[in-house]
Amino acid sequence: MGLSKPQAFVLFALGRCYEECDRRFADKPLVVNMNKKAFIELARAANMVSKGERAMYKNLEDLEQKKLISYDNKSLKLTDRGERHFQDILNKVEPYLAVSLLLRSENVLRYTKVQAKLAKTL
Repeated sequence: MGLSKPQAFVLFALGRCYEECDRRFADKPLVVNMNKKAFIELARAANMVSKGERAMYKNLEDLEQKKLISYDNKSLKLTDRGERHFQDILNKVEPYLAVSLLLRSENVLRYTKVQAKLAKTL
């Protein structure tokens, strides 16, 4: 089943959001539930999306029709099928994320020797 880039991005963002919430509350007997409005507000606050609110609702509805997410009792969740798609997307982008995080770390010089040169100014 093909997903458009915006749909794949929304699925990825939702999956990562739940992963992070689960990680933060792993030692507590809590289950995080999020409704569509809260997810859209979170995505917009984090600058994950530049689209309008209606476009986000449409992408969520499309994912729901494809049975990748469910919206039961005002709770947005990945289905088993959605979880598999999320893992596929994650496996594709994880190497890129790892390189980005490594380069942002303070210890990047520990992994490689970098040569510095003076830049010529015009």
